[in-house]
Amino acid sequence: MLFLARAVVFPQRARPTKIVSVDDDGQSVVLSSNPLTRFDGILGLLYDNETKLTVLAPGAEVASDGSTVTRRLAERAPLEGGTEGRASGNVFTAANVTETEPEDVAIDTDHATQPAWLYAGVGTNSSTWVLHVHGMLAGRDSALRSVRALAGTGYTSLVVSYRGDREAAGEGRAPSTLGQAEWRDLDAAIAYARSQGAAHVVVVGWSLGATVALEETVHGPQGAAIDALVLVSPVVSWARTIHYGMALQRVPRWLASSAIALLSSRLGARLLGLPVTLRLSEALPVTGVPTLVIHSDGDLTTPFAASRAFAASSAYVDLVQFPASPHAMEWNADPELFAAKTRGWIVATLRQTGAITEK
Repeated sequence: MLFLARAVVFPQRARPTKIVSVDDDGQSVVLSSNPLTRFDGILGLLYDNETKLTVLAPGAEVASDGSTVTRRLAERAPLEGGTEGRASGNVFTAANVTETEPEDVAIDTDHATQPAWLYAGVGTNSSTWVLHVHGMLAGRDSALRSVRALAGTGYTSLVVSYRGDREAAGEGRAPSTLGQAEWRDLDAAIAYARSQGAAHVVVVGWSLGATVALEETVHGPQGAAIDALVLVSPVVSWARTIHYGMALQRVPRWLASSAIALLSSRLGARLLGLPVTLRLSEALPVTGVPTLVIHSDGDLTTPFAASRAFAASSAYVDLVQFPASPHAMEWNADPELFAAKTRGWIVATLRQTGAITEK
């Protein structure tokens, strides 16, 4: 039970992607085969000790024995065969996701000073601030895809960090509280946005970032300032998500339930070094905030069924089902559809709340 509980709050990254070979003209690469490299959508590939990023174009050619995948590069990159990289959902850097580079800002919280990227808005829409919250085992760069989706709207984008993601200076490894303490850092970010003139606030939460956003609406002093939520591959119930993931790993349900019980106990909090005793329930969240859920039934990390039930449970929640894709890869499956759905829904929702928006 302790081993399984630890795996939830101290998750491990997937194995690196082996760069098997690169063709002579540098236009395609052969990679080790896994569900992500086999995914047909656009992908990022970190290389050179994960210090550099290149982009894999859509389309995957799987070898007959299933061991490797050939992917075309969106542009030439100095990859080397026999080295390791890491396939990822993000295809942008902070400097190239929009036409202008961001301002580095620091947000003081009750935990630390959390770094954030600020992309200034333009025109009357600049008083609408969109806060982008990344997921687990990811950094701020993974949320740049939603920044890209909203580029050109005039909205101000703030890409935030939070405790446990190791982006704050000097922060070491710590267990995740699954959104139940991280919301405090989002609360501080909203307070910062309002102090800088934000008249309307939208939060885009990816995976765990969705949990953080939902927790903020319930517990955060600034939660009432949120006009709309966009939740991508959201974890709307950690108990359901843990059961789902462990079932895929053939863990008996009784054992998964026991791990959840341990995680939810004071003993578990002490054993795992958690600063709070977790609340893990099968119950779906209740929200009075207009919410757009973007999710794919191809997600093998967070159950699409939970998103569907969440949408069915509330008139405030709209669900857009995306083509089959891995966890938090809806943008990668269809960037144009993601942008269109997100923009259109935010515009319509903010009109209802009186925000000034453009067509």
